[in-house]
Amino acid sequence: DLISTIDVGMQDICEKALVDKLKELNASVGVVVLMEVATGEVKAIVNMMQGKDGEYYEMRNNAISDMLEPGSTFKIIGCYAAALDAGGKTLASVQDDAPFTVGSKTFNNYDKSFGGFTSIRWAITKSINIVTVKTLQDIGVELGYKYAEDFGISTLTDSDKNLSLALGGLTKGVTNLELTGAYATIANGGVYLEPKFYTQVLDHDGNVLLDKTTTQNTRTVIKDTTAWLLTDAMKDVLTQGTGKLARFDSQIAQAGKSGTTTSNRDCLWAGYTPYYTCAVWSGYDNNEKIPDDARNFHKNLWKKVMNRIHEGLDDKD
Repeated sequence: DLISTIDVGMQDICEKALVDKLKELNASVGVVVLMEVATGEVKAIVNMMQGKDGEYYEMRNNAISDMLEPGSTFKIIGCYAAALDAGGKTLASVQDDAPFTVGSKTFNNYDKSFGGFTSIRWAITKSINIVTVKTLQDIGVELGYKYAEDFGISTLTDSDKNLSLALGGLTKGVTNLELTGAYATIANGGVYLEPKFYTQVLDHDGNVLLDKTTTQNTRTVIKDTTAWLLTDAMKDVLTQGTGKLARFDSQIAQAGKSGTTTSNRDCLWAGYTPYYTCAVWSGYDNNEKIPDDARNFHKNLWKKVMNRIHEGLDDKD
């Protein structure tokens, strides 16, 4: 008997919301992972694909095994967490947001514009690439790489030890599950809790064969003060920045970060409240470009899911 952590009601909410949004988008694939912050328990995991027959099918292992480019959601994991925790930076530290080339690689912001001297806080809020890359250059790629591994990202390779790490330009990408676990670490005050799908496995006599309540992998990745600063900056993302469309109507604190890969082929949103962390990916299974009118799919889905599962919960910071 496996004592699952999946909450049937939350799973149902995620499945229905995802199907509804996929119909609106006429998309191919959508992935949602929902974790409880305090325990690391996976409460819902949904992978839906639109078939050629127009029906929607659940796939069982997308979020666990499929690796996708995380885009700007990785700025927090591969750069800013390390910069604030051990790199001597603060949210008020500034970089010159200006054209930037290293070797043969030229880095650009999403809109190809530049803003001059810009704080890390504003760079997180507005997802400014140049500031992120220069910050990783200052603190060292090795430090950013180490912190990303400590956050539970197991798919990194030595070829990822370059400045593109700051922007999520990874050789293999990341799984949605591990991305969710990394953001849940920040929500949990800097303490990583291994995502778990069950608490116990019992035999037919009720004897405990496996017990995740005592064997769950846990470690401190960043100081609680660093987690507070990252959260405070990512709250601004939902009120002033790239995530305004993701915010649901509640006084419960909300923080998060968007991610979009080259040519809008992958759209991601990873965010959390004091209760739950949820990461959403949307796109096409043939990697084609997402149309202009569907590029906020992931944020709208996160909003719809989180609004439903937080109904009746107390306001909390």
